[in-house]
Amino acid sequence: MKSFWLNDKCWHFAASRQDLYEQIKMKTSAKITLLILFLNSLSGQNNPDPVRFTKAIDDFRKEDIAGKRISNLTLFTGSSSIRMWASLKEDFPELNVLNRGFGGSHLSDLLHYFDIVVARHKPETIVIYCGENDLWSGKSPERVYGDFRKLAERIHGILPKTKIHYLACKPSPKRFEKWQIYQACNKLIKDHCAKDRRLNFIDVSQVMLGDGGQPFPEIWKKDKLHMNAAGYKLWTKLLSPILMVKK
Repeated sequence: MKSFWLNDKCWHFAASRQDLYEQIKMKTSAKITLLILFLNSLSGQNNPDPVRFTKAIDDFRKEDIAGKRISNLTLFTGSSSIRMWASLKEDFPELNVLNRGFGGSHLSDLLHYFDIVVARHKPETIVIYCGENDLWSGKSPERVYGDFRKLAERIHGILPKTKIHYLACKPSPKRFEKWQIYQACNKLIKDHCAKDRRLNFIDVSQVMLGDGGQPFPEIWKKDKLHMNAAGYKLWTKLLSPILMVKK
């Protein structure tokens, strides 16, 4: 009887040790899996080659050489939603505006071409629409938020009084499947902007979504990604009173 109890005790001890080993193995495996997923996500977040914008940047250089520096400047920059804003000057006649948008750009591209696109113009106000392409390409909201912070810090490093208005990622029908991801990024940037009076987050979705939280169908081009004149009219109505306020 005593011998059986010892053997039984040993058996229970061995079983417990085996269970513990299996638990450790499972936890370790789970951590390794998470690590692999994290590393894979990083590999999908590589910045695209900024050289693809060589022509657009060369065109900016030529325009800068041919023109004069604009005082009291409100600079619009970012991706195609800025580049395609053809009526920008007419929409904001009270402001001295300059369009330095280049389609398809990421925040990393703005950082790369910072001296040409931003610094040389010494704007008093900057309006940025950029980040949507970043998220669509697979970058995480945290990565895009971090790039925005880098850009804002770089701007204020040389232009400490410049007001930065960040336009939230828009809810286009073509990319609406990622709207939750866009909103997560928007919230990170919104919360950060709330901590610095020189930063302002503008939620463009408030004038672009209708019943049931769906995008208005009539404000888009055929590609369902870029806005038409009706869409820009909504943005103009939203931005005008904001941009006219003194810093």
